[in-house]
Amino acid sequence: MLEANVVLAKCGKTGRTFGIRIEKRNNDWVCTWAFPIDEAKAKREGFNATKITGSLSLLPEYPGCPHCQARERIYCRCGKMSCWDGSKSGRCHHCNTTYSNVEYSMEAVEVGAGGH
Repeated sequence: MLEANVVLAKCGKTGRTFGIRIEKRNNDWVCTWAFPIDEAKAKREGFNATKITGSLSLLPEYPGCPHCQARERIYCRCGKMSCWDGSKSGRCHHCNTTYSNVEYSMEAVEVGAGGH
């Protein structure tokens, strides 16, 4: 049985919300596609309550952020994700934390989307 869900993220450039569809494969999570969504609809759908634990990788066909097309993500200490363009700096649009000297790793994460 396929286990799939949606987690919320914000665009690192625009701050706009989007959903990332994830699937569990071999006990790991993979991002399969992304789509724009407004926060009110995301809350009605329950996407703001999704939590996952484990590794989180991208499928080659993952399209990236629907707002800026960035494929990478920053996992912030606030427990939420924002897209990231791969540069050495980034910003979490959930809590406004800015990062410098970013090193990318999504090997072991706990992502919770509440608080949107």
